Amino acid sequence: MLGYILIFLGGGLGASLRYLLTVLSYKHFDVNYPVGTFIVNIIGCLFIGFVMALILSKTHIINNNLKLFLTVGLAGGFTTFSTFSYESLTLLKNGHILTSILYMVLSPLACLGAVFAGTYFARYL
Repeated sequence: MLGYILIFLGGGLGASLRYLLTVLSYKHFDVNYPVGTFIVNIIGCLFIGFVMALILSKTHIINNNLKLFLTVGLAGGFTTFSTFSYESLTLLKNGHILTSILYMVLSPLACLGAVFAGTYFARYL
């Protein structure tokens, strides 16, 4: 039960940080590009790479509850792109080249298609 609470707290903190960074980036960058999302995705990927490397190499530093808080909660609330990127890298490292490529190509395409379908269906409500 503690794990779920930590995920909940980390997710709320991550989502709040994502919103704050996005708002700040739009105040400081006057470009026609989603700078906030871009920055958040890079920071989230750096963060999850760092945390997972620590977890895998120094298991005594981070216990399972802290791992859940930092990865599923904080990083997941901050950006799911970090999880997507880490999973893609893990597939590559484990020799699943074709699976990784399919995952990296199909995920964005399927998600864009789903967003399109969602906006299309919402027009009929």
